[in-house]
Amino acid sequence: MKKEQAADRPMTETLRQIERLISDSTDSERRALRRYLSKLAPHPLEAEWEIDGDTILSAIRRSSDLTKRGVRGIIAEAVFETSVIPRLEGAGWTNMGIVGNHSFDALLRKGDVQARIQVKLQRMERGEPKQYHPKHYGEGKFYVVEVQKTRSGKKTTRVSLPSGEGGLQGTTTTSEETRPYRFTDFDVLAVNMHPSSGNWSDFRYTLASWLLPRSDQALIEIMQPVAATANNVWTDDLVNCLGWLETAEKRRVLEAPSHPSRSGKHRKG
Repeated sequence: MKKEQAADRPMTETLRQIERLISDSTDSERRALRRYLSKLAPHPLEAEWEIDGDTILSAIRRSSDLTKRGVRGIIAEAVFETSVIPRLEGAGWTNMGIVGNHSFDALLRKGDVQARIQVKLQRMERGEPKQYHPKHYGEGKFYVVEVQKTRSGKKTTRVSLPSGEGGLQGTTTTSEETRPYRFTDFDVLAVNMHPSSGNWSDFRYTLASWLLPRSDQALIEIMQPVAATANNVWTDDLVNCLGWLETAEKRRVLEAPSHPSRSGKHRKG
């Protein structure tokens, strides 16, 4: 143990000297140092794509808002995986890991209970956090999360028609949108609140079954209200939300949604 501490001591002093040198260096010298360190210990993506991280970041910066939104969404998922999931070990939940494409981003298990978690980033509009009908519910009370799949498309199914006169049987096709989520697709919604809080580790959690439905009650409404502060349906503690899942409580993110319709009248549902 003493030998290890003795070995650590000169390394610590060396790092302090390096920090002092970097603090006194110019911007161009720091950029050169970053390129040098990138070659010594490249990120796996830099090695895979055979290009430095600065070029990758520059490419993202010049990309469209849609591309940046997708990257920010991936960052939210990464923060959830690295900062939130490890804290669940003490609560008895195990990260099962997932492989392939699913309608959820994480799978947790505790005994016979499983929790499929979908991670979304709080919605922005014109560079600002989008609010959920502020004139009706109050300024800054609710924000918005867009709950739909990134990829759009339609699923087409061929259906046989009953035989008509002469015994001839026909067929027809029906199609349905594949972008909306169904209430059976995941169990918990985790919303990263970075757009409004400036903190990537700030999340709000609720149960999928508590979200607002579309006119087709099997589908989840796209634009959902997210409480600015934790309450009895939105929590900033995932363990608390998983407790709601275990007890199978029934609530709604808005008990009596009555936001203005397009006609300007209030509607309740």
